Amino acid sequence: MDISRVIGIGIITIILLFMVFTVPGEKGLVNTYHLHQQLLKLQEKNMLLQEENERLAIKASLLKKDKPYIEHTIMKELNMVRPGDIVIIFKQRKK
Repeated sequence: MDISRVIGIGIITIILLFMVFTVPGEKGLVNTYHLHQQLLKLQEKNMLLQEENERLAIKASLLKKDKPYIEHTIMKELNMVRPGDIVIIFKQRKK
């Protein structure tokens, strides 16, 4: 065997050993990829939760200070009407 062939086989062996120890495993490339995908999903979920939190904070502020909004919310959520309001009930047709 000549020296260049031995060096080539040595390099290939080192590369294969490197791949065996770096691709699989707890700190391997495959696990890193899965963790990155999980991170992206969690960041997206975090963004959605922050938006929902902002909406709820605005709603809470309105419920503390804005009397017309409070009345509207009570009427809507408790199905109440003001005295003197006219209630119209639509019946569904049978098909």
